[in-house]
Amino acid sequence: MVTHPVLVIGAGVAGLTAAVELADSGVQTVLIERNSTVGGNALDLYKAFPTDDCFYCFEGNRWRPGIRKCFYRSALLDQPNLTLKINTTLKEVTGEPGKFKVVLSIGPRYVDPVKCIMCGICMEHSKAFSLISPQCQPQAVVYNPDKADEGVARAVEECPTKAIDIEAQPSEETINVSDIIVATGYHEMQPVNVDEYGYGRIPNVITQLELARMLDPNGITGGVLTRPSDGERVKSVLMIQCVGSRDEKYYPYCSKICCIFALKHANIIALERENVSVNIVYMDIRTYDRYERYYREAREAGVNFIRGRVQRVKPSENGGIEAIVYDSLLNRYLKFDTDLFVLSSALEAPKGSEEIIKALGLRESNGFVAPADLETEENVVVGDHVYACGTALGPAEVPESVTQARAVVSKILQSRM
Repeated sequence: MVTHPVLVIGAGVAGLTAAVELADSGVQTVLIERNSTVGGNALDLYKAFPTDDCFYCFEGNRWRPGIRKCFYRSALLDQPNLTLKINTTLKEVTGEPGKFKVVLSIGPRYVDPVKCIMCGICMEHSKAFSLISPQCQPQAVVYNPDKADEGVARAVEECPTKAIDIEAQPSEETINVSDIIVATGYHEMQPVNVDEYGYGRIPNVITQLELARMLDPNGITGGVLTRPSDGERVKSVLMIQCVGSRDEKYYPYCSKICCIFALKHANIIALERENVSVNIVYMDIRTYDRYERYYREAREAGVNFIRGRVQRVKPSENGGIEAIVYDSLLNRYLKFDTDLFVLSSALEAPKGSEEIIKALGLRESNGFVAPADLETEENVVVGDHVYACGTALGPAEVPESVTQARAVVSKILQSRM
């Protein structure tokens, strides 16, 4: 009888789903996350498609709004079969399939999440302490030693529960596991090398994830659209699709969900923000399946679509951006003066993915994990007792990621019967 726990790498939507459902099924599960909180990219996406729920209240792969539960909090910290290790990465894997010996690298635990009561005293004294999100899990303040200042000592002294240890050191732990699930997610490409768009050089050029954080009422601007350059209210937004994706110079593949990201944000702006115009420059709008409704709603809301390419971008005299766009349907050049220029960047494999693929001896495709056998439809099986789900396999929507995670759980449970 198999008694070793299952290791889940990555605590985004797919990893959380797999870990929680394995634990609920009575399987000891170790969930590791390289960051200080769970949630992955979903923390920065504001509303989730297809139901437009808050991501914190979004329940897996259900298509219809209904009974809500907090996806990230449910059964996460109180589930006795689930051990969550944040700031933790995979260092080494030895042994044989079904009997893996795994070495974990665990970052310093400067703030004990069990003791932290989020009173905020430490944040009042030093900028080295912060709260990643009001809904972060574990519910605790984090400490960044790179931002340490003269207020740190007072923060440590006045912490009412003595939760802070700025002398904490990294450590390692070796565990035995029967199965490994790779759920490492994706990273939004930072298009600093795509010179024609000026990202990183022109302040009002941002990406879709950065726009989502701006639209979020809990975000940096409280949901108000403002120009990063001077804080002025935004009156017009120009989006450009396929930045770095479907491009042989960067990534030849379609990032699959970028069009839906853009349409979701365009609809929020057009329907929920007053007097802000939205234009989208595209090669093809790819809204498969049920997501076609986002496109229809955008057209009805007055979002303007231009099929073509952006030819030139530069700061304008009024503090915005001047963009020259070639409209391939009208066969003419158009000039836009806009406040925000939003790039729908390619989705790429995250940092550390290459090392995990090598450590586990897996196949690779464009930096993502590839199925062990391309001839079968079991794409979640990536090795002997090794599985992958969600965007670890490539760009995917949330419901697809959750369905894959549940398929992995089903396979592991069947193997233990």
